[in-house]
Amino acid sequence: MNDRHMKNGRGIRHRSKGSNISYLPEFHGVSQRDRKYLLPTPTSHLLTLLCFLVALSVTIIVLEKKLPTPLLLKDAHNHPGQFIAERAMYNLIKLTGLGPRPTGSYENEVLAVKFFVKEISEIMQNAQKVHRIIMDIQKPSGAFPLTFLDGMTNVYRNVQNVVVKIGPHSDTGHSLLINCHFDTVSDSPGGSDDGASCAIMLEILKVISQTVTPLKHNIILLFNGAEENLMQASHGFITQHEWAKEVRSFINLEACGAGGKEILFQAGPNHPWIMETYSAVVPYPYASSLAQEIFQSGIIPGDTDFRIFRDFGNISGLDFAWSTNGYVYHTKFDNVEQIPLGTLQRTGDNILALALGMANGKELSNVQMYSAGNIVFFDFLGAYVFRWSEFLSLLINLSLVMLSVYSVVKNMRAGISSGLKREVYLKQLGLSCGVVLLTWIFTPLISLMIAFALTVLDRTMSWYSQPAWIFFLYICPTLLVPMATVWIASQRQKAVVRSVWSLFQIYYDSYQLVWTGILIFCTLMKVRSGFIAVLWTVFPSVGSLLRSTLFSHWRDWKWLVLHGSILILPFAQCIYLIFGAMNLYIPIMGRVGAGNNPEVIVAVITSLMFLLLFSFLTPLILLVRNPQRILSVLIGLFLAAMGVLILTPLGFPYSGDPAAPSPQRFMMAHTQRVYHDEYGRVRERQTGYWIVDMDQNSPGSVKSLVREMQYARPVDSDCSQELYCGLPYLMPVLTFIWKTHWIPGPAPNIPVPTTLDLISTQYHDGLVRRMTFSITGPDHIGVMISPYSGVTLIGWSLVPGDPLQGPKWNGRDTYFIYYSCASDPKPWVFWIDLKGNSGVNQSIDIAVTSHFIHGQHQRNDQFSQFLAEFPQWTSLTAWTATYSSWKF
Repeated sequence: MNDRHMKNGRGIRHRSKGSNISYLPEFHGVSQRDRKYLLPTPTSHLLTLLCFLVALSVTIIVLEKKLPTPLLLKDAHNHPGQFIAERAMYNLIKLTGLGPRPTGSYENEVLAVKFFVKEISEIMQNAQKVHRIIMDIQKPSGAFPLTFLDGMTNVYRNVQNVVVKIGPHSDTGHSLLINCHFDTVSDSPGGSDDGASCAIMLEILKVISQTVTPLKHNIILLFNGAEENLMQASHGFITQHEWAKEVRSFINLEACGAGGKEILFQAGPNHPWIMETYSAVVPYPYASSLAQEIFQSGIIPGDTDFRIFRDFGNISGLDFAWSTNGYVYHTKFDNVEQIPLGTLQRTGDNILALALGMANGKELSNVQMYSAGNIVFFDFLGAYVFRWSEFLSLLINLSLVMLSVYSVVKNMRAGISSGLKREVYLKQLGLSCGVVLLTWIFTPLISLMIAFALTVLDRTMSWYSQPAWIFFLYICPTLLVPMATVWIASQRQKAVVRSVWSLFQIYYDSYQLVWTGILIFCTLMKVRSGFIAVLWTVFPSVGSLLRSTLFSHWRDWKWLVLHGSILILPFAQCIYLIFGAMNLYIPIMGRVGAGNNPEVIVAVITSLMFLLLFSFLTPLILLVRNPQRILSVLIGLFLAAMGVLILTPLGFPYSGDPAAPSPQRFMMAHTQRVYHDEYGRVRERQTGYWIVDMDQNSPGSVKSLVREMQYARPVDSDCSQELYCGLPYLMPVLTFIWKTHWIPGPAPNIPVPTTLDLISTQYHDGLVRRMTFSITGPDHIGVMISPYSGVTLIGWSLVPGDPLQGPKWNGRDTYFIYYSCASDPKPWVFWIDLKGNSGVNQSIDIAVTSHFIHGQHQRNDQFSQFLAEFPQWTSLTAWTATYSSWKF
């Protein structure tokens, strides 16, 4: 440094126009005079800021769980036209009281339909005369390709829909569709998925029917009876019902959890007026284009009727789902006790307001006029929805990129004015950016190492029932590693940049530049969740400009308050998003399949989220007189947690508490497997229990408690020898759930035999061979087909066009057909066309599975005794199944 900057070893303050660091000492801690410019101790100002941010996070969590006060039946007289949560709950209790309702069961096809007809009829009888209400029962049959999971062709017969239309007597021919489903998976009462949505729709119908003002357009309420059968009933409605032609938009109500808030996680495509209406009318918004992009990426294993209305009806709409308490999703615990009245009130208020807003809006009569453009949207802490068009998003992003670059250049000029050469400053800025990027690579790797260590020690998924473990195992290291890396790197940089305040500003600008780069990427790739990068670009940029212009004289705690104030809004919003995401993905880890390591998934996701969150907190370590103390506290918290986790049982992942369950899931089928050779003779027959491992700890977690589990062997060689591993997959999830176990056991009772008959074989056009099959069996059947090498499946009678392929098997194409018959069974006849190798006797492997997922034949006594051995902290989905394969 030039001698003119030194006097008796003291730092001299240099003021220069436009400098945001001119008031700062050039040397860190070299005299008592300069000590007032530093944070006094690591346990005062910095820890105060960190404690404040923790308190802010806790406050956001508490507010995020807050629900509106529910209205009771006694309040109905004083609240005309409002949603009454208690009345909806009574309907939900009646519906779930019917028991599990799989498609094809008596409970679903008879009792549930009777329930809806009775409730809707009563509403129709008591409705105001200004409304025209029509009810219809539909029983469609059809087929369609579905690119979900491994991909399948979905065939259905006689599934049921209860459909109601309410509107003015002068029918406008334009309708809003609201959809729920009343069927359930096997063994679940379906309280949240999706009985509560249907109860909410009944209450909405009742409230609207009692209003004295007619609707401008119709509202069609679709209570569909086959969603868990992979969206069959909604396809039957939107492609076959006469009212489907007048649907202009839709609202789909779903659940992947119970209670809490309903999140708007899909909107569109296009038609920004729908989001505009949502933003304008709902009292409790909760929406994010981030959630939409995550869901549509396929990371979350699920789908909804939204896909059917969008893809087969060419309609735009909104998709809502409860995501809190996903532990009970598709389990016996999904009952009314898991659903607070406040949740029904909140969702009911929102959907009622939204339905009226859309049905009475001008857009519904001419949706094409308002169809252009997608929209970026997110709610701010549940209070207000920000939304803007993609074009406006482009303008905003480009403006913020320029603002960010301007603030960094301004800081660079200030650094140059204080004595650093331009090339030195740019080099240090580049090095700091490199350090930042290094921490963004290194930190997830450290979390990955922790996850692998816990896997080796057999201490995985401690956070599953106790999410607080995530703080100690992964959040503390995510704060520790970047701070330690930046501090170590700064020790070398101090030889050039003598002022730690200047070094802090360089690192601050480095994080800002990295976020600016992310914003540029999101802009170029049209990533609508780039609004997060917007937040972390605009506030730090504005903060830099404020510090350099209006608050350049602030010192110590005032400076820290300013820094914290700059961060508080993006920090609060991101914490809000992060905890919403954690509420979703932590329970999902209980059903990702044993082939995936949930500890690794949680470690990486958590590390990345909090690494981004801590961006502008990390450089504060440079301003602490004793940074080792801060780092030691974080190390101590992590090591203490690891010690407790390893040495005590406090990290046990599961809980069977009925009030707050977090069970370990098991899917199992009492199975008969029969393989035929090329002559049609049985070459092998097996019976036993097929265990589908839903998480990494299966089946080892119960081996000491369930005697038969000691004989479980992994299914491995079967997968190369037999199509779909020779196992009765109910759905095509082989690439998702491939790690399973087999236990030899007694033969199941098969009340309805499954048969496959080749009715005829015809040749046409030379090499094309048409094979016609007939299949009989129970109401749920799967068919897997794999042509031999040199043979191609070019068509079939199921759906027009090229058959949808599944994953390869031994280098050969595969095809999965899912078939269900809700009532009136008869033989299922279809043909396939094969091309090639006409001189070879065998052309295809074909396997047929049957599934008894409901009724008295779902389980026999031996199977029930086996299931009774499982502990209360498990949740079992169990049925009887068969698998038979042939060569033709």
